[in-house]
Amino acid sequence: MVETRRVQEIGKSLYISLPRDWTKHMQLKRGDRVTLIPQQDGSISVYPEVKEEGPRQIILDTNEESGQSLRRRITGAYVDGFDIIQLRAEHRFTDKQHDIIRKITEDLFGLEVVDAASNVVTIECLLKPTLPIEKTIHRINNIVKSMFDETVSALKEQDISLAIGVPRRIRDINRLSFVIYRALRSLILSPRPAGRGEMSLIDSVDYLRVLHRITSTAYSIKNTSESIVEMGKRALPTSISEPLSETCALTQKLYDWAVQALVSKDIPLANRVLDIKPDFEKLWNLCLKANKNSQISSLTFSYAHRIIDNLKQTYTYAVEIAEIAIDRAEATSMETQNIRT
Repeated sequence: MVETRRVQEIGKSLYISLPRDWTKHMQLKRGDRVTLIPQQDGSISVYPEVKEEGPRQIILDTNEESGQSLRRRITGAYVDGFDIIQLRAEHRFTDKQHDIIRKITEDLFGLEVVDAASNVVTIECLLKPTLPIEKTIHRINNIVKSMFDETVSALKEQDISLAIGVPRRIRDINRLSFVIYRALRSLILSPRPAGRGEMSLIDSVDYLRVLHRITSTAYSIKNTSESIVEMGKRALPTSISEPLSETCALTQKLYDWAVQALVSKDIPLANRVLDIKPDFEKLWNLCLKANKNSQISSLTFSYAHRIIDNLKQTYTYAVEIAEIAIDRAEATSMETQNIRT
């Protein structure tokens, strides 16, 4: 609800009162401190003093749920920032359910089963409240880059052994990604003053967007590598294999540039990503022609099509990261100009 306040004057100072409903909701009382943060548009944000809170807990009542349902509910509670997740069964958990629960906690970074009875399982998140978000995203991106390197080499050398291990790294990416999702969602749901060393709300949203593109890129690379493996020794003619590996290498370069532009706030580099587009249509037509002339089988054609489709999707993610990089760089530039003026 929007409220207006009249500016009052006491001595040489101007002041306004805070809305009673807001102060009640934030549990503010006389003598408490608030932080005032100037914004780029000239407005001021008011943050109450951050108070220490106990661990957040949630109780999930479960029946004869499948492993997929248990995974979805536990992961949801984890990403939503709960520190203690208690699972309760109406009668008792089966041995299979206990095994599933332990497998899920192993897949989510920082979760431990701290108590397990016949009908109650308590899971605790042991992650520290402070987390190096940018550093962890950098770790995720390094894994993605290594996946990309091996996929490009597998296409260039037509050596499926180089692509076999690529999909296995998705587990590491998922574990790290859920940690960041948890941290960023907590910052978005309970923003703290950026002036206190905390990441700002807009930074949290931007990194959430970037993380989604990076993890989606990982899955596109995974799909590409799987197609290379499934295609096996069905060799592609040089007329397709060479432009396909070149397109894959170019897509990788554009993705790398986009991430570099994001980190360094390099607008010209980000614009280079937007200005260069691999010729996927030409590559697709080469595959159609080869299939029509019986140079490749219909099965090989389907694998080639899947590879091209995933490369196109990866290029789309690179473009989106570059656009976010430009937005962040421009916002930083405007903020610097406002400070100087």
